Amino acid sequence: MFCLNKRNIRVAISPTCNLNCVYCDHSKNRKPERPGAMEDFRHKSLAQGVISTDMLLKIIKVLYLAGFEGITLTGGEPFLNPEWDLIVNKAKEIGIPRVNLTTNGMLLNSYLKKKKHLPKGLTLLTISLDTTDPVRFKTITRGGDLTTVMKGLRAAKKDKPELRIKANKVLMKTDMRFLLDYIKFCEKSGVIDDINLLNLILKEPKDEKQKRFFEKEFISASEVVNFFSTHTKYNFAMDSKYEYQTKLSSGLRIIIKDTDLTMRASQCNKCPIYCQEGFYTVRVATDGTLTRCIDYKMELPFIDSLLELNQESLVSKVNKMVQVFQEVKLERTLKSFFDKYNIESR
Repeated sequence: MFCLNKRNIRVAISPTCNLNCVYCDHSKNRKPERPGAMEDFRHKSLAQGVISTDMLLKIIKVLYLAGFEGITLTGGEPFLNPEWDLIVNKAKEIGIPRVNLTTNGMLLNSYLKKKKHLPKGLTLLTISLDTTDPVRFKTITRGGDLTTVMKGLRAAKKDKPELRIKANKVLMKTDMRFLLDYIKFCEKSGVIDDINLLNLILKEPKDEKQKRFFEKEFISASEVVNFFSTHTKYNFAMDSKYEYQTKLSSGLRIIIKDTDLTMRASQCNKCPIYCQEGFYTVRVATDGTLTRCIDYKMELPFIDSLLELNQESLVSKVNKMVQVFQEVKLERTLKSFFDKYNIESR
């Protein structure tokens, strides 16, 4: 049963990133006249700047009153916003019980050295950790440093022992041989509570090279579960969010996101953009653009939050937007994705 108040608002608070990961859409290369990248689905160019923290918090409050009870701060890289910690605490003051920050971790340790403590309102820290091999880490992130990231995580856990830390790993087929070592590393780290194993996401193949990369590297959630069945004694069960989960004796929890099982509304059938994430949340961009979906081509319906706030109509607009969530249904979607782009499943 789909439950709206269990879903997060995803809020981009920085349009740029300090890394340039191979599977991402390279926000470091974006030009001022272009919109944002990654999860920052803007409708205005980067040159027009970002909305103020005060305006952002007003938008967050409207969404909270509309029924959303969780927030994930994303980007770009959230730490590049100097007021990220203020946004965290103010979101908690608004009444949002779950406040998550997703970061690459490169600036975490330097932040703690300067500020001494993480913001009190933070309830979950999600770190992008695609490999535990320092050389591969630098290659995948195009410049990231694993030692710096782990030093930051240890400092965060020391400062706030009750804070849950989740490691996000994008799975690629050529990386599967390192997966069990990755899990052992996370277990021994003493700072990671959850591992979130994510499918490689391809919005639409831009060219033949990108299509071949996806065909070579994509591995489905069911294949990953079968891998664990062959090589371990882990027992996975599917939860209410349609994610496979297991908890190891060490306490480490492993989550496998299944992009084949996604929520779809009737309008998805006519959507010009095919996505693997599903129709499940509301996203706020750094220019105030508010959408229900991954609108990377700027072709989908959206709300100009700044305009609607000024006209005192944002509440009614958001209420109409979330009504569509009541009709969403669970569907299997990967076959449609493969068929649409003539992708071979290997």
